[in-house]
Amino acid sequence: MKKLILLLCVLLASLLILSAAFADTASVRFAKSSGQVNGGFSYTLTMKVKSAAEQDLVIPLTCKENGDKLTVTIPAGSTEGTAEYMTQPVEKSTSLTFTAEAGEGYSLKSNKFTLKVLSLPKVKFSRSIYFGYAGKTATINITFTNPGNVVRGSVFQLRNQHGTVLCEKSWSSGSGSHSFQVQVTPEMNGKNLLSVWMGDYKISEKNGYGAFTDLSRKAVRTVPTNEPWVAVTLDCGWYGDQMPLVLPTLEKYGAHCTFFMTGFFIRTFTKEAQDAIDGGHEIANHTNFHPKMAKNKRKINRLNQVAIPNQDAQRLLGVRPRLFRPPYGDYDEETMALVRAEGMEIIIWTVDSHDWDKKYDYNKIWKRVTKSIKPGDIILFHLNGHHTPAILEKLIPYIQDELGYKCVTVSELLASAGMDLPPVVDEGTEEFLEPENTPDTIPAGGSEG
Repeated sequence: MKKLILLLCVLLASLLILSAAFADTASVRFAKSSGQVNGGFSYTLTMKVKSAAEQDLVIPLTCKENGDKLTVTIPAGSTEGTAEYMTQPVEKSTSLTFTAEAGEGYSLKSNKFTLKVLSLPKVKFSRSIYFGYAGKTATINITFTNPGNVVRGSVFQLRNQHGTVLCEKSWSSGSGSHSFQVQVTPEMNGKNLLSVWMGDYKISEKNGYGAFTDLSRKAVRTVPTNEPWVAVTLDCGWYGDQMPLVLPTLEKYGAHCTFFMTGFFIRTFTKEAQDAIDGGHEIANHTNFHPKMAKNKRKINRLNQVAIPNQDAQRLLGVRPRLFRPPYGDYDEETMALVRAEGMEIIIWTVDSHDWDKKYDYNKIWKRVTKSIKPGDIILFHLNGHHTPAILEKLIPYIQDELGYKCVTVSELLASAGMDLPPVVDEGTEEFLEPENTPDTIPAGGSEG
């Protein structure tokens, strides 16, 4: 009996010793069996233990595919430890298998983790051109061309050409359409070449065009100058035959004017346009083919109308227009944003001479123009207007001698009042222009009103 009791005591002691040994061995496992990440980004590998150990648990890991090694440490008193693994960019999805090795003070409950490495998501803008206004929210829509490659929690940034982050957002899925909500500030005014970034990677294949402006800044109709100056302007749409009649008059009286020229005019009457420049006059933009900018928005590419005359003026005349006049004075908020994005200001007029109107004879035009001329006024004529050369022959000395005013360009008038022009951004416009199918021919009944 005593022997039996002694044997039982020995067995009980052995069990207690084994139990203590097992109690000192922590059971370690991966927090998840698999995960995914975009190549070029790091992934956090996490391992857990049910009960905290009294000492640090150091678990070596090895990547089966490339032999990379890293270590997860679960600190003493903690139940979790992590390690960051930096992946390489990949052209197509691949899988990496990490195996944990047994070590001192722990046993492995699970020793394998699979990491799926995805290629970067790709984005395209839903539209080419977006408009935004200071103090308001601009919605920039995008779609993912490979939505399955968007990892939950990824952060995407909308940036402009200066690297400024305009908006930041994350989506749990890449399916469907998505949008950045940009709070437009005055600092964003002008042309913004939009791109989408994920970390250090640009994931939009093509740029978007953001035309942002401050609508509290109105189009110019008159200039609050302290100088006794006025601006005589001539719109040049379809015809250049009266340029040889107008320029000698301006030269005779030492007057400088602003000529608002269409792209058609610059290309067709390049010599006449160059003669105006040689005479010290200013060349400005009057669209490409003289459309109503606001009312025909579905029939024309409005960026073409704004940008092409600038390109023609630079290419053929060596000048960059900084002012824009919409035909018929027809414009809207989007036109204003586009014009300013292309580095110009919208110039309307204070006085319309009505030299385009066949109902107005010489005397009626004269009375209309001279009724009340004030410093800062902008007077509208047309190069091909009725009686325009004869009116100018009389008007210029009247303004200078009888009123005591000086005839200057619109830019000079703006500068006298300290009015700055929008900044010029040279890059980016070309990629957004559409092929022009309209030939350089004057349309039937081409109007210059």
